[in-house]
Amino acid sequence: MSALAIAPAFLSDFNHLDPEIQLGTLSVMRAYSSGHTPDMEPVPGAADPGVRVVGVAPDWSGVVVPDQDDHYRLLTVRPRAQALEFARGVLPEPLDATPTDPTPTGPPELSGALSAPFDQWQVTLHPDQHRITEAHYNGSAQVTGGPGTGKTVIALHRAAHLAVRDAAAHPEQVRESVLLTTYNRALAQTLSDRLDQLLPDPAVRARVRVHTIDAVAHSVVRSHMRTAPQLIDRDELARRWRAVAVSDGLPFSGRFLVDEWEQVLLAQGLETLPDYIRCERSGRVQHLAPEHRRQVWETVRRFVGAMRVEGVWTHPQLAAEAALILGRRAPLFRHVVVDEAQDLHPAQWRMLRAAVPEGPDDLFVVGDPHQRVSDNRVSLASLGINVRGRGHRLRISYRVTQEILDWATPLLGHRPALGMDDDADTLAGYRSLLRGPAPVVRGCSDPAEEMRALGDWVRVWLEAGVAPDGIAVAGRNQWVVRKVAKELEARGVPTVPSETSGRADAVRVGTMHRLKGQEFRCVALVGVSDHLLPPKAAIEAAEGDQVALEQAVQRERMLLFVACTRARDALYVSHVGPASRLVQPQAL
Repeated sequence: MSALAIAPAFLSDFNHLDPEIQLGTLSVMRAYSSGHTPDMEPVPGAADPGVRVVGVAPDWSGVVVPDQDDHYRLLTVRPRAQALEFARGVLPEPLDATPTDPTPTGPPELSGALSAPFDQWQVTLHPDQHRITEAHYNGSAQVTGGPGTGKTVIALHRAAHLAVRDAAAHPEQVRESVLLTTYNRALAQTLSDRLDQLLPDPAVRARVRVHTIDAVAHSVVRSHMRTAPQLIDRDELARRWRAVAVSDGLPFSGRFLVDEWEQVLLAQGLETLPDYIRCERSGRVQHLAPEHRRQVWETVRRFVGAMRVEGVWTHPQLAAEAALILGRRAPLFRHVVVDEAQDLHPAQWRMLRAAVPEGPDDLFVVGDPHQRVSDNRVSLASLGINVRGRGHRLRISYRVTQEILDWATPLLGHRPALGMDDDADTLAGYRSLLRGPAPVVRGCSDPAEEMRALGDWVRVWLEAGVAPDGIAVAGRNQWVVRKVAKELEARGVPTVPSETSGRADAVRVGTMHRLKGQEFRCVALVGVSDHLLPPKAAIEAAEGDQVALEQAVQRERMLLFVACTRARDALYVSHVGPASRLVQPQAL
């Protein structure tokens, strides 16, 4: 069966064609793959006798050349007269010539890494950053920076360096002396797999425990309980708080109460009513008079007591308990490395502070406030983690192209990001070393057209030489994700969940949340429509609380920003009807 692939050199030009010309081009490609080969005209006087032109739209033609077997390669699409002129100048190529991968361009020091297999690229540290990972610090250290600055790779190399150093200093003690922790399970598994590449010696690798922050808390508390603690999910927690608010006749929503509990009481570790009345409620816009604080305190006290009796916990509550347990015994680790630090709750930071003795190289913290997808506000200094004078702010991206950054950064809006020490964080001066094609934004008339367009675009990437596991497709909810997987599988493109670890010759498919912390060559985001993003459930969860509503919308902005910047080489975004209000309008 015939097939038509887009030549990598043409990808960038293809992005700038008018939508109707792009649609015509993709229709011709679909015809080739289905066996209905359009008429191809020979070009009189062409230097390559195999060159052909094929109509893609009125007065527009594509120039194609033989590739391998019954396959062809599309070199360009131009107005017919220009296409014929271009075709005459095409020089013959050996039929076994294969297109090169559409890698972005970068500085000389990265040229070898960019052309290496992608799994090697994923552990490649920029030469200038080795000093950060191998330095000796007199206390805790912090690294911040925007997407693509290499923060996660720095965390990986730092953990590996500490393990090697620990093996040299304590050869007789083979134990897990280094904790590498992060926010979710998918990223923890990815970090573990990549650490295996950096530490091939099993004796050294055994010195690093890679765990999510929640798994650390759970293991500590479980070691002091007869039965495993049972976690309550966010939906059930919100339902219970709504019932409490109604039954107690409080003039506050359930959403307000759960946030007050987690973001003030648990965050500050408040144990008594006088402490609560005196405390500063940073980030909580709604004022609470002392009499209202008494009401909230009594409600929370009864609610938490009932949870204790039932044996159910929330993750921040579990971390707070783990911090108390660790405070009464010897520290677990000699060093702790924290990735995605911006999303940790203060109770989780107190647990980490108790898990490692205060001293040289105790905590190494990596994060980006602009990628925060939680409401957690943290002041590291107030939690006994002093990074003053030992901070590094990264402003150079080498893992995301400038074109993707230019498109994605405005998604954050104008609201400043709060850093991990109550300071404002800015992306001023942030730029990339890589250049590539501009992101593509596709508006579709209905969901069926959106799925067809996605399938065509994934095929463009595959035909251009991108390995399936270098491609990720994501939607905001599981309903969209299921439609994506169904469409790609129907086209013969294997898929696996985006959190799948290890090598798999398949396109990764999942929700935007599942992309957090991961990296791919090409990313497609589907369903970025105004009726889906922000999702209705997120708006309703605010329960009319204006502050909660603003926070929910900002979380969606940051989530979309994070998802877009998971792509190194190319980004594709599609929507049905109007694009999401979070997206800066951008036509093809």
